[in-house]
Amino acid sequence: MAREKHPDATEAEIEQIAASLKKAHYTALALKSAASRRKSREAAQAKRRAEAEQQLAQYRPGSAAA
Repeated sequence: MAREKHPDATEAEIEQIAASLKKAHYTALALKSAASRRKSREAAQAKRRAEAEQQLAQYRPGSAAA
């Protein structure tokens, strides 16, 4: 891919470009992974919060569930 984007580059330049592309690829993967973990964590927190609110609603005097 580096040679396709830079056909006139020297071997040393191609190596640098390839290393840069590889680093960018893994950085993008890490960002996607972090976003996925964050989304999962936030969903789990929202679920726990909803369950806690539901349990509190059951014990509040004058609530519809009581």
